[in-house]
Amino acid sequence: MKPHDLQRLVSACINSMRQEDAGASLTVAPLGGPSPQEFASQRTWRVTVVDGADAAPQDCLVQVFDMRDPESPHRALLDHIGGRDQELSEAASHLQQNAQTYLSIASGKLDEHERIHPFQNLVSLFASALGAAIVDPAAAIVTTDPGEWADAMEQSLQIEKEMGALRR
Repeated sequence: MKPHDLQRLVSACINSMRQEDAGASLTVAPLGGPSPQEFASQRTWRVTVVDGADAAPQDCLVQVFDMRDPESPHRALLDHIGGRDQELSEAASHLQQNAQTYLSIASGKLDEHERIHPFQNLVSLFASALGAAIVDPAAAIVTTDPGEWADAMEQSLQIEKEMGALRR
């Protein structure tokens, strides 16, 4: 995926988000201040998500790699996920054989609903637009269904929250 492809994807996501809330926005900035020559091969971006008119901005780190790129970190992640159980191993294997692009989206601490929803929205929009699989080690899931992933993520966060309460 080239920088102009990412910008087109962001534009499509903005249009979709604004159907829910006219104040929603996404901004994209390359990390590292690449030169014009380096810009064409840029892989790492900061995407700032504003979920609605009265929402606070949330920064996410987005990395995009071709699945054939030897520098892509996807192999190690999928090997790790695949080692957890047979179902995840099969899903990870299927992903490695069929996906063309590896997209990684990371956010800061997801401790409040106000932070979770924009992150889920961004992941869902990008994954749907790219036809990408979602790999989430924390939620122990490999899926192409953003709704299934969002449910698993919320369950994982709830368990994490309850375990934190038990430790106190």
